Amino acid sequence: MTAITNAPGISSFSSVQKRYRMKFSVSVVLLCVLHMWIGSTNGCFAGDGGHLELDLEKMFITAAAGCAQIPCGFTDLPTTFMAREIWFKGSPESPLSPEEVEKKNGLSRALSTLRECSVILWDLVGLDRTEEYGFMLKLATNETHIFPETVQVSYSSVKLNISLSSEVLVATKMTLLTCSLSDLCLVSDPKITWKGLRSKQYFPLRYRLKEGNVLKYYEKLHYTPVPEDHQAEITCEVTFGKNLTASATVTLTVHSEPQILNSSTCTRQQDLLTCLCVCEGVPLPDIHWAQLQDKSDFTTVRASDGHITVNSTIMITAEDFVRIGTVICIGTNKLGQANMTLPVIFEGNPDQSNELPMTFKGNSDPDTE
Repeated sequence: MTAITNAPGISSFSSVQKRYRMKFSVSVVLLCVLHMWIGSTNGCFAGDGGHLELDLEKMFITAAAGCAQIPCGFTDLPTTFMAREIWFKGSPESPLSPEEVEKKNGLSRALSTLRECSVILWDLVGLDRTEEYGFMLKLATNETHIFPETVQVSYSSVKLNISLSSEVLVATKMTLLTCSLSDLCLVSDPKITWKGLRSKQYFPLRYRLKEGNVLKYYEKLHYTPVPEDHQAEITCEVTFGKNLTASATVTLTVHSEPQILNSSTCTRQQDLLTCLCVCEGVPLPDIHWAQLQDKSDFTTVRASDGHITVNSTIMITAEDFVRIGTVICIGTNKLGQANMTLPVIFEGNPDQSNELPMTFKGNSDPDTE
């Protein structure tokens, strides 16, 4: 059941088992005789002739995200015979580094006659895979005892999910963004960072729920979107374990009322006015020109960025402008309406420009239409 070899060069356990078992037993007998001669038995450990036992409560473990917890117990040796405990991956030639393994008492239940060797194995890779681990003792006699029992650990990458309170959000109305994580290691308190938020109106609420040896963790973000959030990517990024990271991204659909921008204006060149109306909104607004809908002698060009902005350009004569007095742009979608009286810039003589425009919002057309 046990094998004793000279560390670290170990190639085949079965070929050297008998030779080193005899060597180890002789050493044990000599040390026991020496301690008995000086009136002490501290050098003689329990068991039949130095038989060591390892108790791995589970031979297969599904790791939580970030780390695996391995309950373990072994024959309690006096310190005369034992120098240190070593966990290895795959073979004894690949001992785990201090960064990968952490001693953790309180995991093993079979400790009546055993010494605990339970550990936390940190996942430094964060990928789906299965690894095999073993345990050995470096004895004070400069010999290494390798236990034949091993444990397999199945690791999984962290799964994140972002859900929205609604598929279609409305600007200025608060919504919920929820970032939920798959099972996390209990000793791994995650840090969540939200990226891509354009609005400053948000606050998070975090929830933790312990289930067995794993931690259920999710965060609800109370968020008030702005029109610029439409088609924006919002990312939930999580840091956990030994600097592992995972992220999930969602694209927002944000509807907003029409808003006519201050870049909307009319420019007069001699006897011709060119007026530009720039309107934001989702769904993209329809643009109308008050008092000009029934005229057949003006031209209009409509263009859109395909996102949240639409432009409309008209050209009218100075005679028509004098007759109607003002040029009013109207933007409309299913959420509402915005109106603006456009200023007129006289090219070459800005002192003759109209006063700054006034904007009106409502659900009905203006009186001047």
